Amino acid sequence: MSKPWPPPPDLDSLKELFATADVESLIADGCPTDEYDPEAKHFHETTLGWASGNFTPDRTIPVLTEIFAAQFNEERAERSTALTQLAAEIERFFGPEAKPQVR
Repeated sequence: MSKPWPPPPDLDSLKELFATADVESLIADGCPTDEYDPEAKHFHETTLGWASGNFTPDRTIPVLTEIFAAQFNEERAERSTALTQLAAEIERFFGPEAKPQVR
């Protein structure tokens, strides 16, 4: 029995994507690379069971925006661009057009 492609997001991959996105520029300011692990975990738990077709920016940006606004207690215009880029990366790896990635 073959597994479906693309696979659903796994927590480790999401942690890596969230750290790379560095939405709040905390890692760039010297925080540890696991700074966004809680946000990645919340996103993972919120999207468990989603079909790959749901991992598009129009579906993920509202979830990401809510998570970051709640965690950092504010809305920020600068965050919008970073969240859009993070949503695009999530789509690239886990969305309906995802291709196998080689590390």
